[in-house]
Amino acid sequence: MMNQYLRHPRSEPDIVSERIAKYVSDLIENESTLQIGIGTIPDAILNYLADKRDLGIHTELLTERVVDLVEEGVVTCAKKTINRGKIIASFAMGTRRLYDFVDNNPMVEFYPSDYVNNPFVVAQHDKMVAINQALEVDLTGQVCSDSLGYRFYSGLGGQADFMRGARLSKGGKAITVLPSTANDGRISRIKDFLTKGAGVVLTRGDVDYIVTEYGAAYLRGKTIKERVLALISIAHPKFRNKLLEWAKKHNYVPKEIMPFPEVEYPEDLKRYITLKDGSRVLLRPIKPSDATLKQHLFYTLSKESVKRRFFGSLDLMPLRRIWPYVIVDYINEMSIVGTVTENNNEFMVALGSYSRIPGTEKAEVALVVRDDWQNKGLGTAIFNYLAEIAKSRGIKTFTAWVLIDNARMMHILKKSGYPIRYRVDGNLFYIEIDLTKT
Repeated sequence: MMNQYLRHPRSEPDIVSERIAKYVSDLIENESTLQIGIGTIPDAILNYLADKRDLGIHTELLTERVVDLVEEGVVTCAKKTINRGKIIASFAMGTRRLYDFVDNNPMVEFYPSDYVNNPFVVAQHDKMVAINQALEVDLTGQVCSDSLGYRFYSGLGGQADFMRGARLSKGGKAITVLPSTANDGRISRIKDFLTKGAGVVLTRGDVDYIVTEYGAAYLRGKTIKERVLALISIAHPKFRNKLLEWAKKHNYVPKEIMPFPEVEYPEDLKRYITLKDGSRVLLRPIKPSDATLKQHLFYTLSKESVKRRFFGSLDLMPLRRIWPYVIVDYINEMSIVGTVTENNNEFMVALGSYSRIPGTEKAEVALVVRDDWQNKGLGTAIFNYLAEIAKSRGIKTFTAWVLIDNARMMHILKKSGYPIRYRVDGNLFYIEIDLTKT
């Protein structure tokens, strides 16, 4: 009879774990090989992978939820780069169901940790995804996962080995997950600096993604300023501006950055679209951490596109000019960005925004699309999405100033199907779009 102390039942999911799991699942591609631990968050992540295909497993600890994914045809290990067709682990922990699954199962092979955890073995897997938990993370991306100050909570385990192996993998991702708060919401786990006595298990150079229930921050290759803003934006909203003020005081970020809005980021407004050429683009509300992305978008625009968007020549776009436009309230102001991801890096290829005219039901709208993404339907998609959002927030009319020779913008407005009135003012059209009718 099995010793009861060897049994480890599944953790019960909670809303924080499930929200983290949703963000992580969005990062996992088909045919990835996973390393993942045990606990509420790892179990929740595995629960969110039912729509994936041909996942593989190369992990120190094998847990019971993997059995479900095998039975559901999600984990096949058929596309693994090495040990193809095999689940590789060093040990297992679960209930009798897991132990019956691994017993005499040719799909499961156990090896010593000096093989399974070897970063050079881990790195041989294409699309290797390592997912590990942390206790706290500082604003530069340093991760502590083994101690609460001077009090040790756990050992290092294979976390650093797997994370470094995943970062060396072709298409690999090193993902650190943690709730945004501790002690019933009284303490932020995203810290200005690590708690005194806390050890750095993962350096800021070992981390690709940090994920909380408020989003995923991509840190690889980012500057300190970019890291700080990305991590503040996934901290709990009640701690964000305190962290921002600390970062300003210590010159991590410029003094002119405006406070974060006292509203939760509207995750429900994220939407994927497929353009007529087959390209897949994510439409989502802008975030404060998008300042550099917006700056990069400006510098990719042709002189003609700059002229049409800004009504004249403009050679420079310093960040101090951008800050006010990446911090919006998502009600009276909204900016929707179109982004694509290449080699795990996100690029902004389009931006549409509106700003309510105070005391009215009107809002001024503006739109820009990177030159190589024009004529694909992206501008129309963003305009129509902005109109949909604006109407849900009580805005009945869009207004816009458009250069007379800006035929592309006029085409987008006419194609939207909303009634348009306009008048000529010098070399500009002043346009009103009635959002109450189509």
